[in-house]
Amino acid sequence: MPPLCGHASSTSAAMRGCIRGGNSLRWVEGSCRGYAKKLPQQRSLPPKPASKPTPKLPPAIPKLPFKPVKPKPAPNQTSKQTPGPTPTTKSPTSPPPPPGHTPSSTSSTSSSSSSSSSSSSGGYEDKRRPISELVRSRWFPLFGAGAAAVCIGFFSISMITYWRSHPAENWLPGQEPETPTGRPTIQSPLEFDQHLDKSESRFGITKLRRRIASVGARGHVLEVAVGAGRNFDYYDWSVVTEGLEPAEEKEKSGWLSWSGGGKQEDKKSDEKENPAVKAGEKPTKPTPPPQAEAKPQPASKNAILSFTGVDISPAMLDLALTRIRQVVPHMVSQIPKKPSFTLLATSSIDNNPSLTLANNRLRVLKSDAQEALPASPSPSQKYDTIVQTFGLCSVRDPVQLLATMAGSLTPDTGRILLLEHGRSWWELINGFLDRSSRAHFERFGCWWNRDIEVIVRAAERVVPGLEVVRLERPGWVTMGTHILVEMRVRGDVAAAAAAAAAATQTANVLDGGEASKEQKATTGWWSSWMSISSGKPKKEEK
Repeated sequence: MPPLCGHASSTSAAMRGCIRGGNSLRWVEGSCRGYAKKLPQQRSLPPKPASKPTPKLPPAIPKLPFKPVKPKPAPNQTSKQTPGPTPTTKSPTSPPPPPGHTPSSTSSTSSSSSSSSSSSSGGYEDKRRPISELVRSRWFPLFGAGAAAVCIGFFSISMITYWRSHPAENWLPGQEPETPTGRPTIQSPLEFDQHLDKSESRFGITKLRRRIASVGARGHVLEVAVGAGRNFDYYDWSVVTEGLEPAEEKEKSGWLSWSGGGKQEDKKSDEKENPAVKAGEKPTKPTPPPQAEAKPQPASKNAILSFTGVDISPAMLDLALTRIRQVVPHMVSQIPKKPSFTLLATSSIDNNPSLTLANNRLRVLKSDAQEALPASPSPSQKYDTIVQTFGLCSVRDPVQLLATMAGSLTPDTGRILLLEHGRSWWELINGFLDRSSRAHFERFGCWWNRDIEVIVRAAERVVPGLEVVRLERPGWVTMGTHILVEMRVRGDVAAAAAAAAAATQTANVLDGGEASKEQKATTGWWSSWMSISSGKPKKEEK
């Protein structure tokens, strides 16, 4: 008799009592009997043992194309080690991990050991590679380095040979094969001006221009060889443009003008002076007494009272007018957007075409500065400051130009400010200047290998009363090729020279001009310049 379970018997008893109308639940009893048959079979099956994790073998070490060398033991360990069989390249298989270790730890350990062995083998491979293999794998950089060394050596040898066989050309100032013009021949004036922007800021010339125009220039200023007006950005134009402010801007200049307070105060003052204003009648304003015109006073000690610019090229003066329109206040309405000096020049100064602006306080004229300079608008007709930047390299006779500038300068207080470029104190740089002087002249029209210091010392000796106050070579980037010079004219010496010149002129008239020929022969600047160039120049005063 098959065994019966307790819950099955209770369920079958309950079902027998609920059988009605032929409906029975026989399937419950059958299911219980099938369950009773399977129960002893499940109890007789033994429990399955737990599956052991399969150990993960380390990755196989790749076969090396060479036999690694065993590192030598340390000297202190040589006596302790016993000779044994040589190690083989095949690494023994790692033993299976103990039951407590997990496969992850085993794999990490094996991977670390394999990486360390591979790194160590790679290090030995890099250190022990033969030269033939290195040349075979790195032939391209080695070939490039060798070719570069050969080219540099060939260029150096050819340059040394050429410099020794072909000496550099060097001429005395004024004796060059072509007369300098100071005007570009290959490029237009606009391209020439744009080309100077980067080079001047790179070599510090912009700072020197600012130093000359904003600190050194004062009073009535004359700029010789003004060019494109690259110094206009740094002048103080407050006095020159005084009185040019439009009427609308004058009314709005007060900081309380927005409230109309100024107009109310003016109305009250009119009512006090003229009682007819209250009655609605037209006031009769008294005529003001005639007053003398007030002279403009400088806002600062470096403000200029007037400016005169001279250049020989009309194309460069067109660029100067364009810069005046951009820089000088209240000049937009007086100068067109694309000015032409030839069309705008309406006046004449010393028979030279000129353009006068700002009530004759701003003048631009076309003239040759070596022949004569225009008179100053000051009562003494002398200039307080004469500025020239990069002009001595572009004239036929630089000493004669300095003599003309000294004749237009106020004695004692006046200053001549020069910013020039020429020969350096380093002969290697002078060699480069001499060899590239022709190419530079063809492009810019000037000889940049002139010795500016020798020219200045020659003028100091020739011109009576002219002396050098300061001579310096600022900036180490230019290797001493740029020179800043400040000169003045001593009043006592100039007066004595003028008296001597007047006496000489009187003697020339009486003697028929024989004395003038002797004076020209004795006071020629070229002979004095040769004597100065042979000797040492004077030390500049600090």
